[in-house]
Amino acid sequence: MSTNQNNGRLEGSGAAKLIQMMKKHGHNTDVDVELATVVAPPPSLQIRLNSDNLTLDKSDLIIAEHLTEHTRKVSITGGSVSVSDAAMTVKSPLSPGDQVIVVSANEGQLYYVLDKAVV
Repeated sequence: MSTNQNNGRLEGSGAAKLIQMMKKHGHNTDVDVELATVVAPPPSLQIRLNSDNLTLDKSDLIIAEHLTEHTRKVSITGGSVSVSDAAMTVKSPLSPGDQVIVVSANEGQLYYVLDKAVV
């Protein structure tokens, strides 16, 4: 369960490696993970942090693309149908009342909306 001094590689079981990493890097207090509730869906996304009822709007947020309406190029082949490089619009899956997973950084100055939570 020790770190090889010659090359810095972690040794031992997965748990032992995790403990070694925690000892090496310490506890990260710069990032918090929390749940929030969608108040208004994209494109004018607003969320309310469940921890303190703080409401954030889209100017406070960095949102994962898969949570927004966006366009993808797709190719579809099936049976006698074949379509190449078609544009497909993917709608946002977020609705008011949905729970989202949020990471805050820089002492709550920056918020990342990572995914929709299924609770």
